[in-house]
Amino acid sequence: MGYKSILIFFLCAFNYTNAQTYIQGKELIPSSNIVNSSLIPLSKRINMDEAYNIYKTRGSAEVYNKSSQLVGEFWLIDNILINIVSRNLSSTRKENFQKLRYTLGPRGASTGKLKHEYFDTIKTVNNYEVFIHYYYNSKNKSFIIQDKQGRYKLMGSIISTETDIKKAEAFMNTLLDSITFK
Repeated sequence: MGYKSILIFFLCAFNYTNAQTYIQGKELIPSSNIVNSSLIPLSKRINMDEAYNIYKTRGSAEVYNKSSQLVGEFWLIDNILINIVSRNLSSTRKENFQKLRYTLGPRGASTGKLKHEYFDTIKTVNNYEVFIHYYYNSKNKSFIIQDKQGRYKLMGSIISTETDIKKAEAFMNTLLDSITFK
């Protein structure tokens, strides 16, 4: 009788435990498998529930109804939420950053009319190219990285609080400088 009770207890306990998820999405690769960066170690990743709660408190979760809809990996570093989605280029398309620049930018950005509101740039950092774009007053800053060997693509977002917008811009540059492909 005692063994049955113990077995039932463990079955119920396992049924109700919720494993923490640190990466989710279709055809993703853990970023640690393809890049090195001292700023985004595995030990500092946060789970999807934590990331979702931060999105909600920062007003950035309008498109998500629950944490299971988030994609990628998340870190919380110095009160800045970092989201990175890493994929093989074979499972996704290689981006033409010049075309993407004009597609994602607001009307008039290419003529310089919005130079005090919107920022975008394409540059080479370490062993990859990166496209960075964001509105200066936005809490969300985005980037897309493609390694020069044509193997991988990383899409990332930096989500800050209203008071940390400038700090997030500086952090993005520091983060990008720290990333190297393996």
